[in-house]
Amino acid sequence: MKEKKQLELGEHATKSVLRLEVNVGAAKEMVELFAKDRLAAFDRLTGDVRHSVARGLSEILSAEMSLFLGRPEQSANKRNGTRTREYYLKGIGCLRIEVPRDRHGEFESVVVPSHERIDPRTRQDLAMLHLAGISQRTMAMISQRLLGIDVSKDTVQGSLSLLQAEATKWLTRELGDEACWALYIDGTNFNIQRRGSTEKEPSLVVLGVNATNHRTVLSVEPGTRDNVDAWRAVFSELKRRGLDPTKVKIGIMDGLPGLERAFREAFPGAVTARCWVHAMRNALAKAPARLRDAFKELATRVMYADGEAAALAAFEKLKTAMGNDGQRAVHCLEKDLKALTAHFGFEKRFWRALKTTNAIERVNKEFKRRTKTMDSLGETTLSTLVAFISLKLELGWRHHTIDGRALDNLELSASRGKTKINTVDGAMSSLIKAVH
Repeated sequence: MKEKKQLELGEHATKSVLRLEVNVGAAKEMVELFAKDRLAAFDRLTGDVRHSVARGLSEILSAEMSLFLGRPEQSANKRNGTRTREYYLKGIGCLRIEVPRDRHGEFESVVVPSHERIDPRTRQDLAMLHLAGISQRTMAMISQRLLGIDVSKDTVQGSLSLLQAEATKWLTRELGDEACWALYIDGTNFNIQRRGSTEKEPSLVVLGVNATNHRTVLSVEPGTRDNVDAWRAVFSELKRRGLDPTKVKIGIMDGLPGLERAFREAFPGAVTARCWVHAMRNALAKAPARLRDAFKELATRVMYADGEAAALAAFEKLKTAMGNDGQRAVHCLEKDLKALTAHFGFEKRFWRALKTTNAIERVNKEFKRRTKTMDSLGETTLSTLVAFISLKLELGWRHHTIDGRALDNLELSASRGKTKINTVDGAMSSLIKAVH
């Protein structure tokens, strides 16, 4: 009798559903095959494992049919053979299983539903890979090689439905625990597919800084346009979700007409700050070519002054040096000078972060970079995607406050000397668990 060893699949023998038997003679033959051709040996080994698991899963389905036919209402029903179908099981591969049939055609398996070709855990993995940057088209191309099955673009797109509800809940989560004192406000455009055509539509983004000086994405709202009325609706929704307006002390934004007033109406205890980068760009465009270098140098001294008084003094020097020829450029800064110097009212360690909208523009840049790999982008897909990216970014932000040098770095590196955190896997886990 050939010696056999049993490998139990499961924590305890009493709980084990499937068992693999390893024949010692066959094992020795496999060792010899590995020595000759490892790829062929692995193909044979995984084939044997798949065959054993397929047989075990078929037996489970048969037991499920027995339980179904044992119901009182099925007393007149009987088995009617089996049908062979393929099913992909995570960690095992593509299986050929025998699904039992009944004469009345009423049996519907809960183990392997008739409409399901892929283990739901694998569909979740497909969604993760898609959100992490692999396009639907590329996923379909490599699926046979990596998974042993052909995955269509529709299957990849459908896999995102597993996460859409969680994404929506996270994007509309209660904000009672987010005592934010600073809000970055900016809009960004996405190409959205509607009715067979692609249209450029804005999304209004709000990035908050909480009591521990960490950044958090508070809102990504699709809007009909980037205008004041749309922003009023965003501010109202933030307060409805629990954001305490009395805790907000500053809003950093670009120059959308009327936005500062709408912000102060929503958050009366806050000041508004204009982005120096935008203001400088607009002012330089109005300066004569022969004065631009001098204007930029003197305006930079205003921007990086060591306090509000020094900034105002530097501005007067700029104004005098430009004279009548540079009056239009000077006025471009002067009309917003109060907002451009608003950051001086806060601790010096925050000045660098509060004088521009760079923090939120880098978030929008990450949104844009990721959506470029999408073959198509619908509104529900966009919601799932921005929730995933936001959580991915927040995992990195946990290690860095806004007064740290890491503000310039979207590589999301961990603290000094450590390796990068696994943001993709961590963000997916957070997305799934965020609402629980």
